[in-house]
Amino acid sequence: MQDSLYEELYAELISVFAASYDEIFVTDGNGYTVRVNNACERNYGLTAEKMVGKHVTELVAEGIFSPSATLDVIKHRKQINLVQQTQNGRKLLVTATPVFNQDGELIRVVSNSRDITELLNLREQLDMLQEKVISYEEAFKQREEESGILSSRSPSMISVLEKVAKVARVDSTVLLLGESGVGKTHIARYLHEASRRKSAPFLSINCSALPESLIESELFGYEPGAFSGAHEKGKNGLFEAAHHGTLFLDEIGELPLSVQAKLLSVLQDRQFLRIGGTKPVKVDVRIIAATNQDLRQKVEEKTFRNDLYYRLNVIPIVIPPLRERKEDIVPLAIRFLDEYKEAYGIEKKISYSASEELRRADWPGNIRELRNFLERLVITLDDDVINAEHIKAALYNENHPESPGLPASMKDQSLKEQLDYYEGHIIREAYTRYKNTYALADALGISQSSAARKVKKYVRDSYARNDSRV
Repeated sequence: MQDSLYEELYAELISVFAASYDEIFVTDGNGYTVRVNNACERNYGLTAEKMVGKHVTELVAEGIFSPSATLDVIKHRKQINLVQQTQNGRKLLVTATPVFNQDGELIRVVSNSRDITELLNLREQLDMLQEKVISYEEAFKQREEESGILSSRSPSMISVLEKVAKVARVDSTVLLLGESGVGKTHIARYLHEASRRKSAPFLSINCSALPESLIESELFGYEPGAFSGAHEKGKNGLFEAAHHGTLFLDEIGELPLSVQAKLLSVLQDRQFLRIGGTKPVKVDVRIIAATNQDLRQKVEEKTFRNDLYYRLNVIPIVIPPLRERKEDIVPLAIRFLDEYKEAYGIEKKISYSASEELRRADWPGNIRELRNFLERLVITLDDDVINAEHIKAALYNENHPESPGLPASMKDQSLKEQLDYYEGHIIREAYTRYKNTYALADALGISQSSAARKVKKYVRDSYARNDSRV
């Protein structure tokens, strides 16, 4: 009776074993195969008879599957999780568990495997589609903006543009402040185009680009025969040429003291004398000045007139650097790629992962640096799509072949924050190569659960935060 009950239970166990959709692969404590189910035959393309009795090292050597979770269990005497590749191109998620007897001897290793091939393929297709969708979405949103260079999603820059729009309604003098390359010239042009003067000229001069002897004649012009080499008919200066329009004085901090006095007179009286002239010339010109220097300090150093500073500083507008408006980086990048397509006839797209690398990068040169960086990629890359590896290679490898380098903005951060930056770079780079947390964990020598947490922190959560602002 008892034998009959055991036989019935055994038959039931065998039926359950055979009916399992997931693979069950059982070896003894030494690694010899003792039992496999139907799913195992399906996954490896072999009958049970060809597997039972063989050591797992033989199966690995024959290319049936690799790597072996069973061997890891025998070595480490604990449960192991890994992704396995089979001879017919399937990918299996394997969980191998040790079974011990009462004396603590390893007597069995039971491996449960699930075919995740289609899941991984779908994930890869989803990632590719996501990159395309993001790229198209960015391009579509970019084209909705009125002005490409001024497209902004960052609160700080939106605030600047709102202030510019208000200032454009009046003729007050504006002083644009900000680091080199933040787009002061474009802001000045935008202000002009939004003003009632938009149908009149917008002229600009870089006060640091000309020697002192030429700046005055460029700004105010000269009469015939005013000096040796002067044109016989004289010359109108930029103030006259910009009549009823806007004159943009870039790098105003470099204006010589001798010219500063004459500029102050124009701001006060709306008239000036040409070089060599005796008759005042009246003009209606709006002045927009810009500098990346501290004009207050230059006033204290006696290299900039105090009265001119206050005349210029009627409405100061501070333009934030690109590191404080990272939401704007991708729209700007897409705009630049469109410009280079028109200029060079070379069309490049930017992938989602490349967009993330651009957002993470440090841009001490601001918009100008970003523009030049992308121009270099457009000209030198053979691929039609700029991906993350292209960005990282161009940004880091030229100067730091072994390391991404620490951005300038991170130099003053705590040790924990700096280490966090490097760890994030390592995880993102590894995840790009290995595509899943199991392979990443194996490559970096950490647990899969730890790998999953780090990928969530440095890859997925980072993408989600940035995507919500883009």
